Amino acid sequence: MKDDLALLYNISIESIKKNSDKTWIISTKNQDYLLKKHDSNQLENIYIRLNLIHENEFLLPLLSLKNHYLEKINNEYYSLSEYFSDEDLLAKDIRISFFIKSIGRLHQSSSYPIKASDGYLKETIEFLDNQISLAKQEIFSRVERIEHEVYHSPADWYFLMNYSFIYNAIKEADRNVSLLEESWNNSKNIHLSLTYQNFSYDHILVKQEKIISLDKMSLAPSIYDLLSLFNSIYDDKMDLSFIIDEYLNIHQLEKYEIHWLLAYLFIPKINRSENNLVDIENTFKTLSLIKMSEEISTKLSSLE
Repeated sequence: MKDDLALLYNISIESIKKNSDKTWIISTKNQDYLLKKHDSNQLENIYIRLNLIHENEFLLPLLSLKNHYLEKINNEYYSLSEYFSDEDLLAKDIRISFFIKSIGRLHQSSSYPIKASDGYLKETIEFLDNQISLAKQEIFSRVERIEHEVYHSPADWYFLMNYSFIYNAIKEADRNVSLLEESWNNSKNIHLSLTYQNFSYDHILVKQEKIISLDKMSLAPSIYDLLSLFNSIYDDKMDLSFIIDEYLNIHQLEKYEIHWLLAYLFIPKINRSENNLVDIENTFKTLSLIKMSEEISTKLSSLE
């Protein structure tokens, strides 16, 4: 391994230290690198696309002397990147501001339209309809059970008190699916972009102006990154209006994308638990996600 890396990247390795199951810290006299093992070389073309659009905030692996981002060593694929140690703690809002603008530029510079097949559009609508049906079934069955029981636990009372709020979210998801289908009937084009799809505060290195861990990057609808972000920060009390403005100032969403995003967001995420405290906490999280979805919907609807 050491000799292979030295030949592929023209580096003189002093030590190799295991960092995780799939990563190693490679030390040379002048700097450290991160070696990462991959399941395949599928990301090669994604990294080539990223290099072509010159979005340098996203930390690409180093090119080998063979001009590849991923190299095969002992029948396994690896990439080598610059290594950055953890930086001092920064406020989450600073990281998010850097992240959302970087994501906006990534989507804007890589976006292109394709003619989606009727089958793909139908499958997408059917998937959303199925998720809505499952959520309906979950809340209806719980209400029915509660109605037939004499004793109601604190978790059940908390759920009953917020039942109408949760059910209204389901109706809003349903409404956005209908609007999405209508938008697609008018124009069957969809836009694909390079998407990051691996949000974590730990991946945002503001001082180095880099976003690391591109393992899940792919060509996909841009709303996938927004879904990942919103589902990760709903309880961080972020200023969503500011975040959405930062993104839309760089990359505008199509009308169908707005309804697609909102349909996903409004489907309640319901997780039951036999433990009363955990169940109350889960319902609280469900309500927080719905409130966030309403805030996003109000902002996006004002822009249509």
